[in-house]
Amino acid sequence: MEALVEKVRELRSVEELKPLAASIAHHRAVSLLRERFAKKRGEGRTGSPDPVQEGAEADYPDPTANSPLAALEQKELAERLRRTIRELRPPVDAIMMDRFINELSHEEIARKHGIPIGSVGVYVKRGRETLRRIWGRREES
Repeated sequence: MEALVEKVRELRSVEELKPLAASIAHHRAVSLLRERFAKKRGEGRTGSPDPVQEGAEADYPDPTANSPLAALEQKELAERLRRTIRELRPPVDAIMMDRFINELSHEEIARKHGIPIGSVGVYVKRGRETLRRIWGRREES
């Protein structure tokens, strides 16, 4: 509201007020979201791209966490992912399994496989692209 009050003097007509208020509200909302996402990502700290912040999950609780249906869906998705990952070539298959089934961080995967941490991200990206292609073909047939 303060930003709106400051700009009111510059307006030539009342019709300009509504778009101005919408614009200010939009920009403020974007700023708040960027702030929140930056805090969640660690505000510029370098390291693994995994969301490692303690308490980040507490800020955004999962509304379906205790749902039996959600647990069943999760199991079905994990099994579908396992079957599809088996179709990938090494070492992508092992890295994808560690990342999404075993839920290891990029750093842990790099140590386990003896590869640079940046390579883990590349393998995960390639694996995701391949999974999308495989799933896309299956949905078309």
